[in-house]
Amino acid sequence: MTSKMICGIGLGPGDPELVTIKAVRAMERAEVVVVPQSDVTGRSIAADIVAHYVPAEKIHMYHFPMTGNKVDLDSRYSALAADMAVWANDGKRICYVTIGDTPVYSTFNYLREKLLERGIVTEMVPGISAFSAAANAQSLPLCEKDGSFCVIEMPESMAELSSLLERFTSVVLMKVHKRLPALCEFVRQADLAQAWLFQRVTLADEQVYDLLTQLPPESAGYLSTAIVQGKPKES
Repeated sequence: MTSKMICGIGLGPGDPELVTIKAVRAMERAEVVVVPQSDVTGRSIAADIVAHYVPAEKIHMYHFPMTGNKVDLDSRYSALAADMAVWANDGKRICYVTIGDTPVYSTFNYLREKLLERGIVTEMVPGISAFSAAANAQSLPLCEKDGSFCVIEMPESMAELSSLLERFTSVVLMKVHKRLPALCEFVRQADLAQAWLFQRVTLADEQVYDLLTQLPPESAGYLSTAIVQGKPKES
């Protein structure tokens, strides 16, 4: 990592042992490690992971409000990018960490746009995605030869999910959250081979639900990933 370059780092799904060696080395070299938090109390899964590898004095916590207000979030990304650009122009090595894999639904994607506007070069270090960790935890193949899978945000329309199951061997659903009741209703009505919900995968309080036989509490949709598979078509 050189000066005037900011590195976005994927930390994986939550287990500190799933952080890559490359990510650890990038954090060790950095003089500032920016850690996003959505909780004003300071709680952050990312911070818990980073604390295993870098001293507290290098960590810069930054709050992103979970209001869903795009204007508020955009102003927060702009303000952070402005600060990071100043640090980078002063020659400091900076990295920004994010849960999961950097290019998949991460806050760094939005921050990167703001940094590029300020002439700051970025690089990204991949992390293990939640859906990959979930499939591995359940020994669940996402696809085999001639198969395919897709990764989407939980759709509003269950007709869209049904259509995807016609096209793909496995459908990975991210950001299940408040749409969990609709997913459970879909699973009850559809003819599926498998349907799993993984909450807080790889963390100490991880919960795994077989949606074909279990009805999880509505709160289980938070920090959850689902994997559904239709039954193979008869030839």
